[in-house]
Amino acid sequence: MSSEISVFAPAKINLFLEITGKKENGYHTLETLFAKLAIGDDIKISAQKAPKTNIELKVRGPFGAGLKGDKTNLAYKAAATFFDYFKINAECKIRLEKNIPLGSGLGAGSSDAAAVLLALCNLFNIELNSKRFKDLVALGTKLGADVPVFLYQETFCKAQGIGEILTPLKSKIKSPYIIVAYPGESSDTATAYSRLSINSKEKILTQASNLNKLIYSIESGSPLNCYAELMYNKLEDSVLAYKRSVAELKQQMISAGAKNALMSGSGASVFALLDDQDKAKEIVKEISTAHRTVFLTHFWRT
Repeated sequence: MSSEISVFAPAKINLFLEITGKKENGYHTLETLFAKLAIGDDIKISAQKAPKTNIELKVRGPFGAGLKGDKTNLAYKAAATFFDYFKINAECKIRLEKNIPLGSGLGAGSSDAAAVLLALCNLFNIELNSKRFKDLVALGTKLGADVPVFLYQETFCKAQGIGEILTPLKSKIKSPYIIVAYPGESSDTATAYSRLSINSKEKILTQASNLNKLIYSIESGSPLNCYAELMYNKLEDSVLAYKRSVAELKQQMISAGAKNALMSGSGASVFALLDDQDKAKEIVKEISTAHRTVFLTHFWRT
C-alpha cells in the first residue's frame, strides 16, 4: 500500500548577501544570511516500492502554469536523485502546489527539492543520523546551491564559500511583519552576477563585521531597530541598474514607509520588515497592483 504525506516548502529571503570573490571556475564566493518564511509551496507525495522507478509530477497552483512537471523540475530531480542514491525502485507521485513566483529570489524551487528529499526519507523510514544527513546535504548540493539550507530545520542559516558551508543559527527574536513583493517579472541570476563589480577588500571586511553584528542580534533576540540597518544585498548594485521594475518597487516601498526595503537574492522580489502590523497593511495596499504579487507574512517557526 502506498503512503502519502503532505509537506510544506518554505520560501526564503536573504537578510544579508555579500559577494567576496570569484573563483577560476567562474563561481562566486559569498557570505549570506538566509531567513525562511511562513509562505511557500505545498507538496503531497506518495511512494511505494516497485519493480522499476516511475515518477509522476503534477504542478498546479497560482504559479504552476510556468513550471513543467518533467525531468527539468527540481522536485522531480530530487526524487530521481533520492531513488538512485538509496538504490530504491519505486512508484512515486508528487503533487506540487506552486504558490511562489518563479525567478523571484525566494528560493522556492530549491525548497521544493529539499522537501521532496526529506519526505522520501520519511516514507521509506530512512533515519537521518549525522552521517546520513551529511549525505543528504551532499545530494542537495548537486541539485542546487540553495537546496541544502532548506534541509535544516532552523529558520536562519549563514552560508559561506559558494554556498556550501552552512551554519544554522539559534534565534530568540520575535518575528516582525514581513512584506514580500514580486514585481511581476523574474530576474536572471546569471545576468545579475555577470554585471557585478566586487567590493574592495576594505568594504568586504566592513560588511563581514556587519554580518556578525546582524547574527548576534538575531541570536540574542534583539528588537528590529537593532538589526534592520545591518541588512545588505550587494547584488542590488547590479540588478537595480537594469531591472527597472525591481528598482521602482523598492523605491515605492521606501516612500510608503518601509525604510529597510531590500531585494532578496538576485531578485526580483523586494522585502521589508516592520514592527507595526497596521503600517505593514497600509504599505501592502499602497504597493499592490494587478501585475504584482504581494505577501504579508512572518519568519517561519519563530
